[in-house]
Order: sequence, then C-alpha cells, then structure tokens
Amino acid sequence: MLHSVFDNAPTFGVDDVVGRFRSGAQIQNRPVALSEWRVTTGDPVVAKAIAELLGGEPKKWETKTEESLEVLTTTNTIEVHLEDVRSEMVLWGRGSTPIRVCDGHTMKGDGNKPCECPADLKDRKDGAKNGSACQPNVRAVFRLVDSPDLGLWRFSSSSWNLASQVNALEGELADAGGAALATLSLELVEFTTKAGRDVKYTKPVVKIHAPAAA
Repeated sequence: MLHSVFDNAPTFGVDDVVGRFRSGAQIQNRPVALSEWRVTTGDPVVAKAIAELLGGEPKKWETKTEESLEVLTTTNTIEVHLEDVRSEMVLWGRGSTPIRVCDGHTMKGDGNKPCECPADLKDRKDGAKNGSACQPNVRAVFRLVDSPDLGLWRFSSSSWNLASQVNALEGELADAGGAALATLSLELVEFTTKAGRDVKYTKPVVKIHAPAAA
C-alpha cells in the first residue's frame, strides 16, 4: 500500500507475463492518452489472438524491449482475473531508470529514511510535473477472462486518480482471497475549466466484482 499521501507499497514480480496493456502511446515523441487499449507483446501468436479478441491488427513498433509487436485495439473495457495489484512512488531519471523509490512515507532501500518528496499532495503533484518529486507507479497482473490460457498480462499506470484508490483495491483483492473477477477500463473525462478551456482525457479504472472462484 501507498503510505502517507494516500494513506499507506509492496514488492512486485510475477513470472510468465506475455505482454502489457497500455493506456497511452508516443506519437511524434510526445505521450498521448488513448481511448482504447493498446497491447504490446513479443509473441506473434499472442498478438494475433489479441487482435481477434479485442480488435485491431498486430504491427511492429520501435522499442528497445522484447515486446516488438503492438495491437491498437478497439476495446476500452476488458474482463479480467485480477491476480495482483502493487504500488509505489517513483522519481524517474533518463531511460526509465528510477532515481529514488518510496511508499509516500519511507524511501525504499535507503535505510528507511523519510521520503524526500513534499508531504502535501498538491506540492507533490507539482513536483512530479517538474521532475523533482516521485509520481505514482501502480501495477496490476491479470489474465483475460475470455482467454486465460494466453498467459499473464501486466498494466502500469502513473494515474494519481488510480493511485488514490489503490489501497482500497489491495484490500478488496485480499478480501477476495488474492484473486478476483474485475474490469479494467479507460474512461473518458470531459470538462470545461473556469477559464473556458475544454479539457478531455482518459483515465484507467479498476473495479473488482467478485472472488475469482465465483
């Protein structure tokens, strides 16, 4: 669980992950939020199965990872067997290398020193924007309900909204016996600011419905 800012982060690691579900992409070197799931994998058989299941078609994309295939699906909600939810706060350096990691209260692997990030949530968010403070790193591991034999998938998010819910999600998952039926969705958010500017973005939402055995 995330401490302090959201009220209280564990370690993470699951074998047999065949790919990732992503809520964004890089377009002309700029991050763009997507309204439908983007899936990456290194296995052409898995990529083909995802395209048949969720729409889209497998394509090569430029990456330094082994997940060299991507599928831009036509689906914004997936039914999953959720097997793990983990969280931490990370200050990222160049090349996706963490400079420091904390749980919102204590630094990780640094003699349990207090976190160097601002205690105030607004100040922490402002610091994360300018690269001086940690931002959320929420991670989930799951199988697709409609095709569990494809293997395990993971999803990572830096959404502050999702981070604020992660403690409750961890509790619900524990109450469900460690695995649950859930939905992962990309929800559209639209509003107009006081200055009259229209804002539109998507946010990841995880909802647990019942123990997986049900």
